[in-house]
Amino acid sequence: MEKFSIVEIFPSIEGEGSLIGYPVTFIRLEGCNLRCEWCDTSYSYDGKTFAELTLNQIIKEIKKYPNRKVCLTGGEPLICDNVDKLITEIVKEGYSLIIETNGTVLTEKVKSVLQKLKNSIHIVASPKPDSFYFINRELIPFVKELKFIVDEGLSIDNILLYRRYYVRLPLILQPESNKKDMINKALKLQQELLENHNIEARVIPQIHKYMGIL
Repeated sequence: MEKFSIVEIFPSIEGEGSLIGYPVTFIRLEGCNLRCEWCDTSYSYDGKTFAELTLNQIIKEIKKYPNRKVCLTGGEPLICDNVDKLITEIVKEGYSLIIETNGTVLTEKVKSVLQKLKNSIHIVASPKPDSFYFINRELIPFVKELKFIVDEGLSIDNILLYRRYYVRLPLILQPESNKKDMINKALKLQQELLENHNIEARVIPQIHKYMGIL
């Protein structure tokens, strides 16, 4: 029987991106292939802060809450062994599934599941500086929104790497850690994208942190 390394399972609201405000049950999987310096969940890849749970135990836990949406997050959830089976079972149980990913990894098993269940899955791809803003090309057709963390290093050129997709995908600019200077930078990037490239972006901070909740 497969077991999954689970850091935590908890109910909260979606505090980032285009789905902010919805009640969501979060499943945080252990492990990440990147090491972003401003990561606010570094405990998710410290190699010790997790428990091994079976698929049945995970489903039993999320059923404790009335939320209709479940979010797989990390770390990087798509690097986890057998995550395709976890994705399949969550959707089978009738939940709308959100997957937060840095976009670098897509196994054939996960790709196959996404092809079958894409209408039930909302993938948020957030390319990171540690991977030079790379997103696996085969993942892009399944992505429902692109989210950039606005830090000191992010440039307009990084965002324009994916300009062809902004016709169909929401573009989210998330100021790093809700810092005032990064909020100002995000607003400037938003203006430049619109005025010079005819691209409309949304500036959305981490709402849950403003509200003082997880």
